[in-house]
Amino acid sequence: MKEKNEVTKLEFIMNINDNIIVQRFFNVREYNNLAKNSVELYDVINEFKQQLETQLRVKTASYMIDNIYEIMNNPAVLETSYTDGTELIRISIKQGNNVLFQRALDGKLYPPKVRYTVDVRAHLKNLLMNIMDIFSSENLTYEYNGKSLVA
Repeated sequence: MKEKNEVTKLEFIMNINDNIIVQRFFNVREYNNLAKNSVELYDVINEFKQQLETQLRVKTASYMIDNIYEIMNNPAVLETSYTDGTELIRISIKQGNNVLFQRALDGKLYPPKVRYTVDVRAHLKNLLMNIMDIFSSENLTYEYNGKSLVA
């Protein structure tokens, strides 16, 4: 049986391919290992992902308006294929080397100047607090559309 004061160290990491955008370590008291399969965790990360996509779209529109003349004269400015292959923006929660949860979005949809300057610091505190609450909660939902999310 776990002690009440036992703490589990988790990591929130966001990266584009192998380049880290943000990395935060945090502690969870009364860690619930099944939380990684909960609807609540999915909802919190999905909401963060949607906020990130909105931020990237707004920054893209602003970038295009600010650089309209340069873009009209040289459309290659918007070229998003500076690298071979995909450029996935990954949002992960890890425990040591074990990935507990991961979501990704396609970074190549956005110009390089936008995707390489993404700033999520304003959202991190609330996101990490929500994740900590979920991983320490006993009352979570493990069923979606009549299907069990726990193997």
